[in-house]
Amino acid sequence: MCGICGLHNLALEPLAHPECIERMSATLERRGPDSHGAFRLPHLALAIRRLSIIDLETGDQPLSNESGDVTLVFNGEIYNYRELRQRLLENGHHFRTRSDGEVIAHLYEEQGPDCVRELNGMFAIALWDDRAKRLLLARDRAGEKPLFYWRREGMLVFGSEIKALVEYPGISRSLDPEALAQFCFYGYFPSPRSILAEIRKLPAAHRMIVEGGELRVEPYWRLQEFLRPVGSPAVKKKEEAELVAQLRERLRQAAVSRLVSDVPLGVFLSGGVDSSTLVALMSELTPGNVNSFSVAFPEKNFNEEPYAQFVARHFRTRHHVVTADEPALRNALDSLAAYLDEPVADPAVVPTYLMSKFARSEIKVALSGEGSDELFGGYPTYLGARLAQTYLRLPRFLRRGLIERLQGFLPVSSSAVPLGLYLRRFLAHADRDPAERHEIWFGMFSPAELDQLFSPEWKGPAPASSAIFTPLARVLEGARFDDVLAEMLYLDFRLYLEDNLLVKIDRASMACSLELRTPFLDHRLVEFAASLPAALKIRRFRLKSFFKKAVEDWLPHKIVYRQKRGFSVPIARWMREELRPLVTECLSEERLKRQGIFNPRFVARLLGEHMSGRADHRKALWTLLSFQLWHDRWSKA
Repeated sequence: MCGICGLHNLALEPLAHPECIERMSATLERRGPDSHGAFRLPHLALAIRRLSIIDLETGDQPLSNESGDVTLVFNGEIYNYRELRQRLLENGHHFRTRSDGEVIAHLYEEQGPDCVRELNGMFAIALWDDRAKRLLLARDRAGEKPLFYWRREGMLVFGSEIKALVEYPGISRSLDPEALAQFCFYGYFPSPRSILAEIRKLPAAHRMIVEGGELRVEPYWRLQEFLRPVGSPAVKKKEEAELVAQLRERLRQAAVSRLVSDVPLGVFLSGGVDSSTLVALMSELTPGNVNSFSVAFPEKNFNEEPYAQFVARHFRTRHHVVTADEPALRNALDSLAAYLDEPVADPAVVPTYLMSKFARSEIKVALSGEGSDELFGGYPTYLGARLAQTYLRLPRFLRRGLIERLQGFLPVSSSAVPLGLYLRRFLAHADRDPAERHEIWFGMFSPAELDQLFSPEWKGPAPASSAIFTPLARVLEGARFDDVLAEMLYLDFRLYLEDNLLVKIDRASMACSLELRTPFLDHRLVEFAASLPAALKIRRFRLKSFFKKAVEDWLPHKIVYRQKRGFSVPIARWMREELRPLVTECLSEERLKRQGIFNPRFVARLLGEHMSGRADHRKALWTLLSFQLWHDRWSKA
């Protein structure tokens, strides 16, 4: 795991500011505190900050092939490097290290830019081919590792974090209004936009090829190619049993490949079915040698630690617990505000950072369960999509009457599962386009609220909501689905997972120099899951039915079939109590007026309703607080 950055003049003329590469690299030290390396040509500079995981002695980067005309830096891990290395040795290649990264250079010699198709792993790669005068940038299929870039007048600047890029003279720190509107809707920045108007993200499963003065960005892998064809026959009982066996084997393969390490590793354990499955597999593969880590909340309604303790005792792990009390979480929030390059509205980033910092004192690598819910159907909103199909069969006058009757009775709650909030959104938006409806249910602000959120000077003539659904069109282009559930699963993998969950765990763990690996995102497992019918994954109203059937022999029954809670954080109560001074200061009318982005009166109404308990605006207010904390630090940097 590392941080990479680079400068490249597309016309192959000398760099105007070659000295910037050192400053850029210095900003990435937390991502790679173990060593520093650089590669320089008159028109090109590459740099790497390395977190040593595999081949501690000889694996420093940059790495190259035998002749030195292919040179690369990369961030991540290649899990099938041993198999690739053996094949390359048989083809006559010679290796100087035992590292996974050197495999990429030799594989490129044989296959050129298509080499990325052979890699099983998480990665962001920058590779220079001196013979072809070609620069290749690439990201892994799911988007576990980030890569940002800026291009102007024949100059390309790129790196693992935005803070590295803005070290280059001339890159503006101006915000992107459209990206900010999307952030306030989704709670994250859908690719390829970033918070800054001039900086873009290379999307997951894409590569950038720069040669002959031209730059092109293209996908090298498409999840839609593995989707079950529309009109396929239903799965029969015998076939289902075979698919369950295949899933078990693919889970084992994914776990085995991600246990390769020359340093201590462990697992993040919540006590849910996903993380418990990882503990079960690790205990089978490395019995008596599993370090598990969990976070405990003082609030009983949010605390899953008893389940984590139960799983740890069952599998006899060496279990470690950090308590997420108010002082610890406030300190984590302050630390993250200083470290994050973009605001992150997912409140789970705070305990994720806390747990990463705690775990780093014992281990250097941890496994985490991201991806399973998007692949196998783990979110309650999928049940909402199914309910909506039934609800929409009612006559319109009955639906209107139901909305009017229920609105006044739905409770305002601070609980981990705010039923009133969910039902209000369900009733208000059930008749929209399925993809838009799904994102609104997840969203921080509704489209109508979004149009009131921004000040007239900031948003311009077009309403803020006019831009929020453009990411859906990009993601869904060319994809066809069996049913609405299949579409929702695909959307969440391509948007919510890529641009929110994986961003959250990457930023939180890398702030602590800890590598997180996600076995459920092994692309062989992803492709297999995509080929399954959605009706198999969610049966009636049972989430993850197929996945649970596959793992029920590995886990205690009460863990497999317990109600899903997710990594919930008590932000509704925090903002009314411990964080109230911070929230009211950051969102005060005077402060918002000076800033000139948000409508002070609208925000004051949200704040008043939430603080008095008349409404539950936890998601909207936390999104604004996250932005304000980021903006305070960023504007002063």
